[in-house]
Amino acid sequence: MTGAPPPDVLERLNIRAGEALGGRVNRHWRVTCDGAPLVLRRWGAGRADVEYERALRAQVAALGWPAARDVSEVVEGEGALWSLAEWRPGRPRGRSPAEARARGRLMADFHEATRSLPLGPRPGWRDTPDILADPALDRAFGQAAPDEARLLLWHLHRARALLAQVDTAGLPQQPVHGDFTPWNLLYRGGRLSGVLDFELGRPACRVAEFALAWRGEHDEVLRGYAEVSPLSEAEWALITPVWWALLLEGAFRDLRAGRQDGGWTARMLRRRSALLPVDRYTGSRQ
Repeated sequence: MTGAPPPDVLERLNIRAGEALGGRVNRHWRVTCDGAPLVLRRWGAGRADVEYERALRAQVAALGWPAARDVSEVVEGEGALWSLAEWRPGRPRGRSPAEARARGRLMADFHEATRSLPLGPRPGWRDTPDILADPALDRAFGQAAPDEARLLLWHLHRARALLAQVDTAGLPQQPVHGDFTPWNLLYRGGRLSGVLDFELGRPACRVAEFALAWRGEHDEVLRGYAEVSPLSEAEWALITPVWWALLLEGAFRDLRAGRQDGGWTARMLRRRSALLPVDRYTGSRQ
């Protein structure tokens, strides 16, 4: 496909194309309709996932949180699905420790507000225990280049051991955003004006939210969250294996698809937190 939305999509949605806004799984453009700014999305998923996310954002917006509301139907063009949503004004805040702590407190507020939303499983997603129990990961990682194989298999085996030490039976499932990062939270005039990117939103234990929000090193996010909503001993113990499971699932999918991530997964796996210390990977044969 080209770098611009196809003309037939623009015509069907009655919009004019503007600047590209980027995106990892889904691609976005700022567009206008009768002079008003909107966001055009080219979905990177199938219809079931598209409708799931649209419904989730609508539910969150109905609670008063500034999630972008959809303003068009979903249309097809160039082999993909497209739709329009509100333009949310504002800019991300900084990434200082104080801002990270504030983000953790906001995350706790978000969980409290959304915990009772009726939300079924997201298509194509599986939880940490299912990821770590899959023998296909062992086979795929074992076929990787030697250094990569040792790194992935070491963290897979260690994550399994950490998970086995935790009693997860009593931990409830609730909606999580999935990517509660600074760039997905917009502010205007000192107030939250946008919560973006629900492509990882799903029901999970609330610790699953910490994976991409914490990323193995942003301890102030965890401290801020715990100020508002204290974590149980089991939840603290789950944070590292949940984070590693997310990384290992991504590595598994990349290996199957023949994709390279430029070393991102390896860098993330090697991170260690002062708040949640675990043994370090030495790179030796283990």
